[in-house]
Amino acid sequence: MTGRRLVGAALLVLSLLVHVSAQTDPPGLLTTLDPVVITVGDPVRLVVTVRHAADARVVWPDPFELDPFELVDMRLLAPVPEGTRMRSSAELTVTAFELGELTLPTFEVEVVDAAGDTVRLATATAMVSVESVGRDEGGDIRDIKGPLAIPFRVVTLLPWLAGVVAVGAAAYWLYRRYRRRHRPDVQVPLVPPRPAHEIARESLDALEASGLLELGEVKIYHIRVSDIIRVYAQDRFGVEAMEMTTGGVLDGLRRTGALSGVVADFRQLLDRCDLVKFAKFRPAVPACRDLVPLGRRLVDKATPADPVPAVTPAEAHVA
Repeated sequence: MTGRRLVGAALLVLSLLVHVSAQTDPPGLLTTLDPVVITVGDPVRLVVTVRHAADARVVWPDPFELDPFELVDMRLLAPVPEGTRMRSSAELTVTAFELGELTLPTFEVEVVDAAGDTVRLATATAMVSVESVGRDEGGDIRDIKGPLAIPFRVVTLLPWLAGVVAVGAAAYWLYRRYRRRHRPDVQVPLVPPRPAHEIARESLDALEASGLLELGEVKIYHIRVSDIIRVYAQDRFGVEAMEMTTGGVLDGLRRTGALSGVVADFRQLLDRCDLVKFAKFRPAVPACRDLVPLGRRLVDKATPADPVPAVTPAEAHVA
């Protein structure tokens, strides 16, 4: 009996030591990046691994701030046990469309234990070299090929010349005919363009009442919100937002002198839409309902107290 009691006591002490060790061992973070040399648009795989206590949970950033890189895909892996601890991982696929040595920015990951205490872990910065395409085997840019020669024959040109002469004669006859007619000048009133904020608000109201979320069309819903906000940026600031990536839109807004808070709101909304449009991320319907109110607040913040007419990209360029 005495031997059994000694064994039981030893096992109890060993269990307590393991428990204390798991509680005192702080969480850790490991980042891997592959490859580190790419051409424009090539994918880069970023894996962030957090080792933590079994009763703790990991809170990932939402959204991931990766500028000047763009997020292409994201997967949050299920936690994997490692002895008395757990391993949680996130696999991100990013890419870049700028040349040179680009820095992948650091971001924070939160680890919340069973008592509610939070530990913040930051990823390390990493460098990725983005090279241009179109180089030959020696590393030099290939020469531009000259224009192809088109065989020319006068006979093939005659029908075209005859057609041009006929069209010119017909146009001259019509001009002489209608010149004889007297037409009073009619002054067409100019209708000023509608303010950009009115169009954006009406579009957001119509989207909220469309019922797309109730039909499960989450991706279409995010695409519509992104298009509405991009059109607003185009009409309000003169930025060709419909033809740009999110990074290009933000750079264009900064060049127009937009407030940093307004640029940050554009980034938050467009990044959320990009996750659904390009990264195949599908949030729950309740989490999507604050997207339209977020767009309204953005429009209200970006619209001056005395709204000005819509700005065309050409006018913004001249200014």
